[in-house]
Amino acid sequence: MAAVDVSQQQSTDAEASALSNGLTHAPTPAPLSTVDQCMIDALAHLRPTPARDAAIYHLNTGGHRMRARLALASSAGRLDTHDSTAAAAACELLHNASLIHDDISDHDLYRRGQASVRSLYGDDVALCAGDLLLTTAYQIAAGMRDADTSRRLMAAMADCTARVIGGQSVELAGRERRRPVSRRDYLAATREKTAPLIELALNVGVQTDAGATAPLERGRQLAAAIGLAYQILDDLDDLQTTDNPDRLHPLHAWRHHQPPRRQSGDTRESTLARCLRHVRAALDRAERLTGHLPAPLAHDVRELLQRLADQSRVVSRRALTQHKG
Repeated sequence: MAAVDVSQQQSTDAEASALSNGLTHAPTPAPLSTVDQCMIDALAHLRPTPARDAAIYHLNTGGHRMRARLALASSAGRLDTHDSTAAAAACELLHNASLIHDDISDHDLYRRGQASVRSLYGDDVALCAGDLLLTTAYQIAAGMRDADTSRRLMAAMADCTARVIGGQSVELAGRERRRPVSRRDYLAATREKTAPLIELALNVGVQTDAGATAPLERGRQLAAAIGLAYQILDDLDDLQTTDNPDRLHPLHAWRHHQPPRRQSGDTRESTLARCLRHVRAALDRAERLTGHLPAPLAHDVRELLQRLADQSRVVSRRALTQHKG
């Protein structure tokens, strides 16, 4: 009797099961390395310019590629490897474009532990580099083989990018005016700055189905919870570089988690505790929503939630150490 390759049989069974559940391709995500190669190749084929060189430099500084991971997992089994990789690259390029533009607005000299694009190439070229990543994202999405999915994805890209720009503009305008911001406006702007591009990646696989309104809404709710937790933690990192919270911009998490004035005790410790409780509540909400996700997307989302929970504990320990010191 001929030997049976059990691993191959299991793989075949998994693919057959996936196809019977409405998936059109094998349910294994494409390698993340293909996304990096796709992004670099798309830029490398452009005419050499300072903007192109700056964009390639930025991509080579690394990063978690979290949005690419989510897009690959979301599209696994629904798109072929070419289109899944293209969609993930488009999501990741939009995010990186926003990072370059953020560094200009925030006057940051470093990104990912290395010199930021603006510090090496200047603000003007950095602005062009961010714009180039933005247009390259659309170029890659337009080259997807599935024309209907390509069209729906580009519409979602435009919507999500517009929401991020709107949220960021609210923060930037608030810095100039220094007017008090309501809690409702704070929450809305905080979610819009971060959540839409996470939502875009989460919903890549859903773009293959024109009538999938419920999964799209779940993706939006999940991204809102993740984005809120991420932004609060990101704001708390700012406290390492300032000894005067009053200098923080009006949409900073610290300003919107102050205890009631009548409450006695250490205001700083109480504010931090309120921030971290809000983070935990958002992560708990995200965990509940993750239960509705298909594998392997649920696995990747839970890894992200764990990383944010770990970051929350680090922030808490650091703050306690500083307080005791």
